[in-house]
Amino acid sequence: MEIKLDTSLERVESLLPPLLMPPVSFSRIKRAARLLPRSAADFLGFECRLAEGDSHTDCALNLTADGARYLAGRHGTPLPDELRTESWQRVQRFYQEWGDTRDPAYVDAGATWLEFDTAAEELRPNLLFGYWPGKKEIRRPLPWLVESIIPMLLGTPISQAFQSHLLRCFEACPPGTDDFQIGLMIARRIQAVRLCVFDIRPDAAPAYLERLGWKGPLDEVRRTLEALAPHADFMGLHLDVGEQLYPQIGIEPGFIAGPWARQPHLEPRWHRQFEQLVNLGLCMPTKRDALMGWIGHQRYPRDSRDEGLVLLRGLSHLKVILRAGTPPQAKAYFGIAHRPLKAAAGAA
Repeated sequence: MEIKLDTSLERVESLLPPLLMPPVSFSRIKRAARLLPRSAADFLGFECRLAEGDSHTDCALNLTADGARYLAGRHGTPLPDELRTESWQRVQRFYQEWGDTRDPAYVDAGATWLEFDTAAEELRPNLLFGYWPGKKEIRRPLPWLVESIIPMLLGTPISQAFQSHLLRCFEACPPGTDDFQIGLMIARRIQAVRLCVFDIRPDAAPAYLERLGWKGPLDEVRRTLEALAPHADFMGLHLDVGEQLYPQIGIEPGFIAGPWARQPHLEPRWHRQFEQLVNLGLCMPTKRDALMGWIGHQRYPRDSRDEGLVLLRGLSHLKVILRAGTPPQAKAYFGIAHRPLKAAAGAA
């Protein structure tokens, strides 16, 4: 009998403090994980708000090639009825397209994510995927994205204004920028795209936003970049693009190394990032401490089916959200992953 992803959650349930994971959120994340085989996800992530007070914690799944085939309906295991709704059918069509536009198919499935908002009881997926328009060997040009994939995932054609705003975001990027992530929030009512621009120099980011005609709090963007950029390898900008360029932004300080090679015991700049967020009043020290306490690993019992695996617990990244007319907000992204015992030795 195939192991489901929720079995991994059960192993860490006692280690997740309610400060980071309210019981209602955990229950809904577990329900989502129960729909997928464990082999479908490389990383099961959680999204926690860092300010004082209780709030829901969302989740995201980083797909494997096996998971992409599963959701595309190209797997030996049939999809359960819960994954046959209209929104899930859009996800299925996306993964069919994703496999058809790369050779070998699904070699880059790890650049795709499913996200679930746990504030709602219904488990409807959001979808995020990497995008590199400069890589000509991948058959995903801008017309594929703008005229085919985005309308299909949103369930409606997009207007000329929508297309124009989105294309301008690509065209106005500083030279050499070719690492993006596209987010389609299928579960939400807003008809917009989350465009994440990575590898952008902090000193180039304000000028880029000005070229776009972005109407958000640019002075706050500068202050946030000034606080976080010295403690990161690059900065990511998360823009919401639709009938307008919305006046809110996410700022993500990132590290070049993969997540399991950049945990705080290997990457001291994590401490500086948290220190800046605490000083800015965006992070409760208790939540920072709980996240630092989350890091670790668990070996499976000997003679068990999984005795050759290690369950890693770690941090992914932080993000600051700025919106015109509202206080800033910060989030932390953390989670779990399975690794073979030998492969995990350097990260654990």
